[in-house]
Amino acid sequence: MKRLIPLLLCLLPLGTAAQNNSTHFIRPPYLHRGDTVGIVSPAGKLPQKIDTAKIRARFEAWGLHPKFGQFWDCRKEPYFAATDRQRAEDLQRMIDDPSVKAILAGRGGYGSVRLLPLVDFSPLRKNPKWIIGFSDITTLHLVMRRLGIESIHGPMLTGFHFDQLQESSSVESLRKALFGEMSRIHTKPHPLNRHGVARGRLAGGNLTMICAANGTPEALKTDTPTVLLIEEVGEAAYRIDRMMQSLERCGVLRNVRAVLVGHFTRTSDCSGFGVPNAEAIIARYLRDLGIPVVFGFPAGHEEPNFALYMGREVSVRVDQTGASIDFLTAE
Repeated sequence: MKRLIPLLLCLLPLGTAAQNNSTHFIRPPYLHRGDTVGIVSPAGKLPQKIDTAKIRARFEAWGLHPKFGQFWDCRKEPYFAATDRQRAEDLQRMIDDPSVKAILAGRGGYGSVRLLPLVDFSPLRKNPKWIIGFSDITTLHLVMRRLGIESIHGPMLTGFHFDQLQESSSVESLRKALFGEMSRIHTKPHPLNRHGVARGRLAGGNLTMICAANGTPEALKTDTPTVLLIEEVGEAAYRIDRMMQSLERCGVLRNVRAVLVGHFTRTSDCSGFGVPNAEAIIARYLRDLGIPVVFGFPAGHEEPNFALYMGREVSVRVDQTGASIDFLTAE
């Protein structure tokens, strides 16, 4: 019977979690000096080794202590950071450790979804902590949304500049987000922007991972006021069109209050698809929705990649001067 429990949990409807999404999200405590950040690699292995002393020095400069998972830099597997079970054990230990206040992913790539049947996320309801990352880590953000817990979409370990004295604005935004200092993001005007004002909870992330979750317990539901974030890397134009078709047909686009279009990096075969870039494809799906749309939003696989509070209620304002996204603090 014990072996059936994980399967049964996966088959349960969203139920209570969905109700939590509609009324209240749990906000993990912001970090304070002396707190501990767990470092794990739930997906692909790091492209190259990083000196742990440099990592420790950078976090200690923030007043934080890094705690490394046992397999965070294991290099025995051809693609993944370690076996599924080893990566799941690392993540579970960080979830269960009361001293760990945030969990930072080493990198994305692919593989987080393989851990979902092996990890018990329920302790985060009683002891919430920040899950941090983007790209493949979108899967974990969708888990957190299902649980009704905020998380941080932003730079991972591979986005740090450990050999430089000063970090990028992206990593600095992560520091601010962890300490509760991130409140607003401004963007410049964009010819594809759609003007307007909206309000909803921020959700989404990597377009591929959002679409891959359709039909699963982590499927993105937009039946409550939602501001959608999408970004992508290394996809062909026709695949982006197919994924936008998926969002349209499953009702996600029909119900969102606003859309933030992040970086669409290294999109291939745009000319063969008859478009100048990926943004032109996306604009076709969004222009008639009558909602605010922000193009050129600073999130994704390019700089800047600012830290964002997923699950947080945000207000979006778009006009001829650009766009502003405010993270609302009151619940």
